[in-house]
This record gives sequence, structure tokens and C-alpha cells, in this order.
Amino acid sequence: MDLVSFLVPVYNVENYLGKCLDCLLAQTYPNIEIILVNDGSKDHSLAIAKDYQKKHSNIHIYSYPNSGISKTRNRLLKHASGEFVMFVDSDDYIDPDTVTVMMETLKKHDLDLVQCGFRMDYKYFTLYRPSSGRRIMEKMQALHALSNGRYLNNYPWGKLTRRSCFDGVEFPENLNGFEDTFTIFKSMAKARRIGTIPNRFYHYVQRRGSLTNRMSLDYVELMRKAYHYQSDVLNQEFPNEHFAFDKQYYNTDLVLIYTIIVFCHRDHPVEFTKDRINYSKLPAGIVLKLAYDAWLAIAKLKMGKSLCIREPAKNN
Repeated sequence: MDLVSFLVPVYNVENYLGKCLDCLLAQTYPNIEIILVNDGSKDHSLAIAKDYQKKHSNIHIYSYPNSGISKTRNRLLKHASGEFVMFVDSDDYIDPDTVTVMMETLKKHDLDLVQCGFRMDYKYFTLYRPSSGRRIMEKMQALHALSNGRYLNNYPWGKLTRRSCFDGVEFPENLNGFEDTFTIFKSMAKARRIGTIPNRFYHYVQRRGSLTNRMSLDYVELMRKAYHYQSDVLNQEFPNEHFAFDKQYYNTDLVLIYTIIVFCHRDHPVEFTKDRINYSKLPAGIVLKLAYDAWLAIAKLKMGKSLCIREPAKNN
């Protein structure tokens, strides 16, 4: 039976770590190890981890000075011994049958990566995210689905991946956001076959202080850079294919405009450059263009002369 390594980055999660570790230890799939990298936590996270380690020999803890999430994930991969790996953030948790069902799917269809669905757990309610259904895709089909924003996502968690798909792949350690979008597609590009299952096994816990609860133009600009990076790398690696990221560019522009409307102040000058979006590649492209222009008009109304809007740079 193949060993599965759970990869858990730990940083100031004393209120969540116990629940995360309990869910991993409760997996119905028996052959697991739990790799914890403590990234210089200042609370009781490390002490909690050590208490669990005393009772469970398959928990391995490595502690370093604070270095950020990318270096922590790179260290997790280096310490993993399993044939398969699964990232689980230390403030999240998964259902008991997660690995059993995902491994059965992976073996049945000869996959290198399988992705499950997820739900977003808030304090008083749960938001069930749309399911990708049950799909089996060859590598190129999967990469096109990812570039089109369909079925597959860029999150590191919620995926059971053959460890070899991360050979030579590292999370960028010089960024402060969207490191996953710069990285996970590379592991998919090393897979032969990729699948999805409809089960929402992963519980993505929403809490104050998490990295996703911050918003600024510079931060969202990293999302745009990440998608352009994906496009450049994939089109260079597979020159006979054409990967269209127009949906991703469109959604990122809307997030940028939303950020201007909600978070920017009229007395602070703001520059916004439109991305290159081919609306003919999008379903209901005319409607989406009208929606885009309407959002931009609201931003203009709010910001006045403080907002400088530039047209997209022309392709070389």
C-alpha cells in the first residue's frame, strides 16, 4: 500500500492545529505520514504539535525560523517520504474518507493527480463551492481546462499528487502572494493523467488573519502576473498548443476594478491598465464586456480624475 504524506505548514495556528491533526489521524486510509514544518510560530502551535507527536509515531516535525509560506512548502516537499503527497493547511481539515476515495480513483484510472471539491467554512455558515464533477483528463486536456478556468484550480490543497510531479518544481520564495498560481500548474504539466471527483472533502476555513483576507492593488496585480506567467510557460513548453487565459484575465481585471471601488481613496492617484482580453473566446462575451465597462464606469465615478485608465499593451 502506497504511503501518503500529508504536508502541513504551521504558523500561529494554536486554535486550529488540533482539529487539523485529528482529521488526518482519523483517515480511513491507513498508510500515512504527517509532515509538519513549523515556520517560526510565536504561539503554542509547536507545543501542540509535539504533544501529538508523542502519541503518534507517524508525525514528523521540523522547525525553522520564519521564512514564509513558499519556503515552508518547499521544505515540506523535501521532507516527504510518500509516493503521494497532499497539502493541508493547518487551519483547515478534511473528511475521514478523503484519501481512501481519492486513492481508489487514482488507482482505478491510472492517474498522477486527483482533485476533490471543497467547501468554505465560515463561523456561522458553510459555502459549498461548485463541483467539477467526475472527470478523467489527459495532460493536455487538463492544462487547457486549467487555463480556461474550468474543472481544475491552482490551490495546492485538495489534491492527491504523485510525489514525482513535484520533481524540479518549487514554490517561488520571493513573492508575497499567489505563489500557488505560479507553481501548481507545473506539477500538473508533469502528470500524465489528471482526474476530479465531486466530493467536497476539503474544508477551507475562513478566519481573520488568513492570507486571503487582505486586498490591495499591488496584491491583486500579482494574480495578473501569475496568470501571464502560466501562459508564457505553458505556451513555451508546448509550442504546438495555444493556451487561452482570457477568462482568467477578465476575472482578474474585475477584481482589480472592485479593489479600486472598495479600497482605494479618491485623494490617492491610481493607475489601472486593462489586460488583453479576447471577448470572442468567452461565452456571452458581449454581455461580459458590457459588465466590465459598467464596473469601470463606477470606478471612474468614485475616483474622478484620480483614476488613470490605460489601454492594454499591444502584442509584440
